[in-house]
Amino acid sequence: MQALIHSVKILKMSFQKDSSNGNWNEQILKKVLEKYGVEVQVPRRLTDYEKEVGKEDGYSNFFVRDPFFTIGHFLIEGSLRFPHRRNEILPVRNLLVQEANENQCFYVSIPKPDMADGFDSEAGPFIEGGDVLVLDKTIFVGNSGLASNKNGVQWLRNLASNFDYSVVEVPLHPSIFHLDCALSLVREGLMIFCEEALIDGIPEQLRDWDKIHVSLEDAAKLATNGLPIE
Repeated sequence: MQALIHSVKILKMSFQKDSSNGNWNEQILKKVLEKYGVEVQVPRRLTDYEKEVGKEDGYSNFFVRDPFFTIGHFLIEGSLRFPHRRNEILPVRNLLVQEANENQCFYVSIPKPDMADGFDSEAGPFIEGGDVLVLDKTIFVGNSGLASNKNGVQWLRNLASNFDYSVVEVPLHPSIFHLDCALSLVREGLMIFCEEALIDGIPEQLRDWDKIHVSLEDAAKLATNGLPIE
């Protein structure tokens, strides 16, 4: 619980800002990405009805990175651990359906979380996009106890193994929210990582890569969390 509270505080400190600058920042980022030939699609906002339904547990449009992820031709809706985040997929689903139809993707979804022991049950399965990192036919999945869990990793392993992918679970420091907060692949052969955040060390497949080191404190502030665009 202390690790969870710490992580929430870090996220709050990292993302507090003057809301009047929000749209301006989005437009600047959009222009930078488009400069490098990246197509930018923006999710819609939650509707009034979706907000009303979410009043009891809360609601958010937080990180569009987390509710889904892609592996090859698979487009996969994940399952978010925090109840107030579980409808974050809705504002982006129309874009996912469009992409899936245009590119003949395998569009699948992990089962809904088990609530037999209550709405806050830890059974899951949980798997979040920020925990999934794909390198060729290897899929790394982070697990700190704050987001994805073993049941989610096993679900993905069952699916991916049928298509010649191997799934590697990466245990994370309990203050690290997602794998992308501990490890980022800049390009082939170069990674940014936090050694303290990786409980079992660097995954074997990446040990020969060149490395840029960051501290645990900086990792908690998302120092490794980037977006390679080339």
